Amino acid sequence: MEQTVKHAEQYLGEICSLLASYTRKTAKLRDKADLLVAQLFDFSSREDPELQIGLKNMAEDLAMVQDYRQAQVERLETRVVAPLKTYGDIVKNKRADLKKFSTDVNRELKELQKLEKIRLRNPADRQSIAEVNAQKASNNAHRSIRQLEETIKDFQRQKLEDIKRIFTDFITVEMLFHAKALEIYAHTYHNLEAINTQKDLEVAPHGPWFLMKNSSSAWQSSMTTSSQTGTTSPVSKIKPKTSRSTNTSVAGWESLQASHQLGCI
Repeated sequence: MEQTVKHAEQYLGEICSLLASYTRKTAKLRDKADLLVAQLFDFSSREDPELQIGLKNMAEDLAMVQDYRQAQVERLETRVVAPLKTYGDIVKNKRADLKKFSTDVNRELKELQKLEKIRLRNPADRQSIAEVNAQKASNNAHRSIRQLEETIKDFQRQKLEDIKRIFTDFITVEMLFHAKALEIYAHTYHNLEAINTQKDLEVAPHGPWFLMKNSSSAWQSSMTTSSQTGTTSPVSKIKPKTSRSTNTSVAGWESLQASHQLGCI
């Protein structure tokens, strides 16, 4: 009987601690996702129309998922972690009851043994009194044992029902969140697939593709003009970069890429 209470205290306490940590980490994940949403909105405001719309839609969908994650955290706290925490007090009370009943049983058994010894001595004047007291002590001992057994049985029944309900609520909360998240992410996926990147390349006057095209056209125009007039193009006067400066620029670019990767990690 003592082992039943001891196991419940040990395992339910550990499970409660793990689920509390699970809930805290879920809340931290929500906070990080909120930062990602803010960064996506900021990034989208500096991009071309197609990508801007796609990123804003993605950020809005992620924000919606975090609303559901917030509901998930609150439900885990109230329906899962809080009921498990109460088992600390429940186990403490049951342990006190067990100790009381065990003490009563031991005391009554000792009294029964004492009266039995008196009865076996067969004193003529004390035999009837000893028999009555022995019967009374025996009845008290049996009653205490029944109370102890009922206490353990009630504890087991409550534990089974509570564990079933708590973990059913846990799975229900998880299913609700993931079902909603999957629905939103499916919508986000289709929106991202619909982004027309070619359209952004064609219409963006400030994009790198447009600048590269304009620079090429200007260079060709300058070369054509200089050949017709017989003058030397300013471009031809520029001395080529040395291999050292080229290597330095490549090394600098590789260093920049490496620093960005480390920062992302």
